[in-house]
Amino acid sequence: MKIKKATAMCAVLSGIMFGGAVTVSTPASASSKDQVTIYLTRHGETTGNVMQRVQGSSDFPLTKNGIEVANDLGYGLKGIKFKHAYTGNLTRQEVTAQHVLKYSNNKGTKITTTPKLREGGYGSFEGDSIAADNQKIANVYGYQDGKEFQQATGKNYWNKLQDAYYKLDSENSQSTNLAKSDRAESANQVQKRMSSELLHIAKTTQKQGGGNVLVVSSGMSINEYLSTMTNKYEGKPMQNAAVTKLVYKNGKFKVQGPIGTLHYVNKGQKIAADK
Repeated sequence: MKIKKATAMCAVLSGIMFGGAVTVSTPASASSKDQVTIYLTRHGETTGNVMQRVQGSSDFPLTKNGIEVANDLGYGLKGIKFKHAYTGNLTRQEVTAQHVLKYSNNKGTKITTTPKLREGGYGSFEGDSIAADNQKIANVYGYQDGKEFQQATGKNYWNKLQDAYYKLDSENSQSTNLAKSDRAESANQVQKRMSSELLHIAKTTQKQGGGNVLVVSSGMSINEYLSTMTNKYEGKPMQNAAVTKLVYKNGKFKVQGPIGTLHYVNKGQKIAADK
């Protein structure tokens, strides 16, 4: 046995000294083996979207079109195996996930709901007409109207919009008796809860060997989160059922591909049309 070990060691040293090829197998690193890919998705169209209402934490249901676009997204994601699914605790988010999983052949995937993934809360402004609130929001920053406000603030628009609701509701501009805990959130509050929950999801999935995760949230929350973690962010509106892929590797998140793409929805529409 000692002779065999010595011979083997000489062979390795010989290879190093004289340029021979020596192959030494090493275990795959955890960062590559346990990669997590999150498909961060906005919910389908709701009655609140159609009526141009401030939704936030209010529970507006999906429309017929909203269900169809969720189905299309499912078809477009067919072939991707989801280990888990997480959604906010709003009906529009959970129902979107149910339809996506069903039509992507992931019906058995468990859905976990959490308030940390819900839409930004708008407190006393919940259910308002968006058009009616536009002037109030613009005036917080000294702009004439909502259009001027959006054009002037660019990619910071969604964060400033959230903060305007927070400021006005903190001042009780609507003259309501809402408790402080039910008032509008600030952009920072939304960003913190979104960031902590997505990191929790990524770490949990990584410990279980990595894989793909479906996460369904809402447009403002997704925009506010993305504004903090990638220079790809341009502040464009997040369309219903749009997907942003986040890859978690080496302890960090990275956006893979375009932000808020409808690629999977469009692909799914073609598949559904051929059925």
